[in-house]
Amino acid sequence: MVLKFLHCADLHLDSPFKGLSHLPREIFERIRHSTFRAFSEIVSVAIKEQVDFIVIAGDIYDGDSRSLRAQSYFRKELGRLDAQGIAVYMIHGNHDHLEGTWIDLEWPKNVHLFDGGHPQSVPFYKNGRLKAMLHGFSYEKRSVAENRVPFYPAKSGDDVYHIGILHGNAEGQNGHEAYAPFRVAELFEKGYDYWALGHIHKRMELHHDPPVIYPGNIQGRNQKETGPKGCLIIDLQNKRRTFHETNDIYWLEKNIDLTDLSSVSKMIDHCLDIKENARIQGKGILLKLVLNGHSALFNEMEQEGLLEELLETLQAGEGDQTSFVYTFAIINQTRRNWNREELQNDGGFIGALLTNGTEYIQTQKTTKELYLHRKARKYIDPLTPNEEKEIVDEAETLLLQFLLKD
Repeated sequence: MVLKFLHCADLHLDSPFKGLSHLPREIFERIRHSTFRAFSEIVSVAIKEQVDFIVIAGDIYDGDSRSLRAQSYFRKELGRLDAQGIAVYMIHGNHDHLEGTWIDLEWPKNVHLFDGGHPQSVPFYKNGRLKAMLHGFSYEKRSVAENRVPFYPAKSGDDVYHIGILHGNAEGQNGHEAYAPFRVAELFEKGYDYWALGHIHKRMELHHDPPVIYPGNIQGRNQKETGPKGCLIIDLQNKRRTFHETNDIYWLEKNIDLTDLSSVSKMIDHCLDIKENARIQGKGILLKLVLNGHSALFNEMEQEGLLEELLETLQAGEGDQTSFVYTFAIINQTRRNWNREELQNDGGFIGALLTNGTEYIQTQKTTKELYLHRKARKYIDPLTPNEEKEIVDEAETLLLQFLLKD
């Protein structure tokens, strides 16, 4: 029984891209429209692939107060699908929950929006025959803290496909708000043929058969959301799933080891080469460079204004490019040519610091109250283990630089 559909989630239309308004106007406008461009690409993919329907698993809009501009754009794109006879099944998530405020627009006839509360079941017919049942719910409020998987109906019979749509946090997915939490094992009990998940912005397959999948978001929105973003084409009969990239803008981080570079000129040339190699035809790249290594250039790197001038050199001329590579940050993590192991084994204060000091730098304990604060936590993302390690390493480097001053 042939059934082909597109699964996407976390469109976040109208994302404000806070903290980027200082970029050149042309680049910032391109970034600001990137989520819209990404969804237009999704619609084009759906039409080209001749899917039966698309599933949007929550967070269509970035906020609960949806702009008329965003809604009008979304409605127009859904109309493109309607003209091709492609149905749309969608839910709202924690970002665009149903308690928000907006001007209510009438959707094209091909669209089914699941209500808030307990899951509902909706049939999909093809050529007059029932082909699938889709089950899902929208967030009736921002914080849905309870597990709603028990309220999804179990599959009955094998004559039609059953697809679950769920915007929530799987057990073990740390660093995310535990909205509509669930365990993967619970999903199996329903007997569904596919679980279309949303909420986590990284593409992940939690289980292969039956498929339990986060497609990730359709456009990276900050420097943590690197790499290709997009949607999945699902062929249940042949058990095939194909990723299609949709992002207009890439976030990219490159580490540059300066250990073997002996002059500032060579460093500049190396950075320019990396920038050019990152360029992708028709796409925009937001590039972050991290300079590291035990470098002979350490003293030069510490000179006031050098990094700012390097940044300006790399940014020059990119504002006018369609396929731009705009370097938005340079992080200096270079170190003097000291031998850490020798310093640690020499004893004394520095040896004790390197052996025991990092245990006193407890980022989680230091920031715990901030993340628990009712208002503050809405504006900050939790630190990843890699970010915590970077903070500890940087603190150690700063201490050694101070203690080993010439």
